[in-house]
Amino acid sequence: MHGLRRDLPSLTSLVAFESAARRESFTRAAAELNVTQAAVSRRIKALETDLGRPLFERSHRRVRLTEAGRRLFEAVTRGFDGIAETVAALPMTGERLTVAASIAFGHFRLLPALSAFRDAHPDVELRVLTEDAWSAPDDGQVDVAIRYGRPPFRGMRVAGALPETIAPVAAPALAARLGALDPGALARPAGFSLIESASPEPSWIGWPRWLARAGWSGAVAEARLRFSSYSDAAYAAMDGQGVALGWTSLLERPLGDGRLALLDIAAMIPEEKHYLLVPEHRPQSADATSFVAWMERTFTRARGAGEPEGNAA
Repeated sequence: MHGLRRDLPSLTSLVAFESAARRESFTRAAAELNVTQAAVSRRIKALETDLGRPLFERSHRRVRLTEAGRRLFEAVTRGFDGIAETVAALPMTGERLTVAASIAFGHFRLLPALSAFRDAHPDVELRVLTEDAWSAPDDGQVDVAIRYGRPPFRGMRVAGALPETIAPVAAPALAARLGALDPGALARPAGFSLIESASPEPSWIGWPRWLARAGWSGAVAEARLRFSSYSDAAYAAMDGQGVALGWTSLLERPLGDGRLALLDIAAMIPEEKHYLLVPEHRPQSADATSFVAWMERTFTRARGAGEPEGNAA
């Protein structure tokens, strides 16, 4: 086992080297480290001087590792990764609990209920990440995640699940006016608009796929109203601007308080669910355990509340 090595390069130089090697650019490394390009160049030059050999082949637009640079980069990467994994695995008290969810789940299910968890656990410092582009739940920063889809989820294990039902929804007045519908009436809307949104999850479906699952084999009209987020599409439906596809477990509150209503047509039960996930290879903190138990209770209550009738799956 090695003792303290006084001939190790400085950590500052190694950080600059690792960033420049990974990004193949001193300029991009400087932007990542929030320093000047000249500072990165000086640190790497000092490192090359200490080691007595060049680490990069420099060209006008990019840099490439020499053989010595490649060997050092592999060793530095292993070292930094090992340090990060060890720090993430250390048991800590008073640590912050980081929970990640899609924007729609955070907006419609998590945030409205979060006060109940905070009332029960006032000492927990909570950080909520809501983003649809997030796709790496094993990034070492997330303690609990809620994602829609199908297992397995890389680096995570399932701690609970909330089934979904997908059905057309609209403002109550519009739903009452439309009455009973068949898939063709939605595929060729008359007197109302279809509302569509970008897919927050890879397995999220739009009108053509839903109607195909409902038995419609003809053409489907283009949605007259499109949004970049599902939350905006749901609010447009609440405002009476058209008919949107509703993930009914996700929209439990607006369906329950009368802001939205289910249309009179068979619903679809997808294979995908909202999964409660925790890191597979990291010890779970007491705060995370409390949050998982609370979230699973909310899932259980939602499952016990029942689902819309009908199934077009």
